[in-house]
Amino acid sequence: MQPYIIKRDQHAVSRTQMSQEVLKVLYRLHRTGHLAYLCGGGVRDLLLGRDIDDYDVATDAEPKRLKEVFGNCRLVGRRFRIAHIMFKGGQTIEVSTFRKQGEEDSSEEDDSNSLLIRRDNTFGSPADDAFRRDFTINALYYNVADFSIIDYVGGRADLQSRLIRSIGDPDIRFQEDPIRILRGIRLAATLGFKVEETTWEAMKRQRHHILECAVSRIREEIMKILRRESSHDGFHLLVRAGILEVVFPKLEEFRLAHAESETRADHPIFQHLAVLEDLRVKGVELSDPVLLATLTASPVKELFETLPPDHDVGKSLHEYLEANFKPLAFPRIVRSKVHLLHLALRHMLAEQRRKRRRSLRRSPIFADALKLLEIHCLATDQHWSALRRWQSPPVQRQKRRTRTRVSRSKRIP
Repeated sequence: MQPYIIKRDQHAVSRTQMSQEVLKVLYRLHRTGHLAYLCGGGVRDLLLGRDIDDYDVATDAEPKRLKEVFGNCRLVGRRFRIAHIMFKGGQTIEVSTFRKQGEEDSSEEDDSNSLLIRRDNTFGSPADDAFRRDFTINALYYNVADFSIIDYVGGRADLQSRLIRSIGDPDIRFQEDPIRILRGIRLAATLGFKVEETTWEAMKRQRHHILECAVSRIREEIMKILRRESSHDGFHLLVRAGILEVVFPKLEEFRLAHAESETRADHPIFQHLAVLEDLRVKGVELSDPVLLATLTASPVKELFETLPPDHDVGKSLHEYLEANFKPLAFPRIVRSKVHLLHLALRHMLAEQRRKRRRSLRRSPIFADALKLLEIHCLATDQHWSALRRWQSPPVQRQKRRTRTRVSRSKRIP
């Protein structure tokens, strides 16, 4: 298939926007007689005028040849070898050989109708490589030989129309790799794009296949949505597509229980996500436990309020958090920190003895707990006095002066 070539004078991408490291990789591949394309999200973001930190390069050079061309090359991967070209300062450029569309594995008797791709390791042409990608806006190539952009799938038009469109039949593509559904949601939220109607309907139909993917991939995509400045819009799209009930069923139960009289802006979950979004826009860095504690802050608060006075709070909290996070295999240390942050927030909102207040201030989670308290106050517009109390430095207790006893014999008469 002949691609549409966008010449240098027809696009705004410039080499001055790229890092010196990726230019070195592209030029060396070109000088040694190989095709050298900047590809994927890098070209998309450059066309949109966005800053990029992650560069991917595609070439016709096979992994063994890449090892010969680059002395600072390390091959990674088992089924499909990818080259990591490493530079001083920590910059790594990922270089992959053009691939064909993967093949589904139907060898298992109990999964004979599955289209899930399990083999994706066959070299191909640039056109093959473009058509195996997920969305049209991610299948653009910048050719360093003549500084043109190569478009096999209409990605430039969709970029201008601000559309997320699947390459090929979306029902089949989402069954081949259901993680594309979450990736499409993340792209739509991050870029502020609309999901094309056919692609959107397929996302909703195929959402139950998401759990067929490795839980580590699902978890990472969910956390990418939560870490972005657009987390509020990202989770709103997860709700609209019916995906939240697949990945966080307990959270969806809480959302539905409070959905009848609440607008999206007033819903407790989205109030907290809106605060996260504002903080990220301001450049505030938040740890993963704080993000997850914020996501579950409203249902946990309701849980605490409905527990009987003599009930084991820690046990009930543990059971709720495990039901939410363990299915996606969140690391135990992260789940433990989320647990402690919820207990710390409960403690900080209540009047407690000074001794316990001092012990919390000395805790390694205190900084995150204070940030969670601030998010809670911003989301609910309550408990500001508690925030001021915990933000103020601790009062230093003065040491009592001890009088030295002087024996009567040494007293001055």
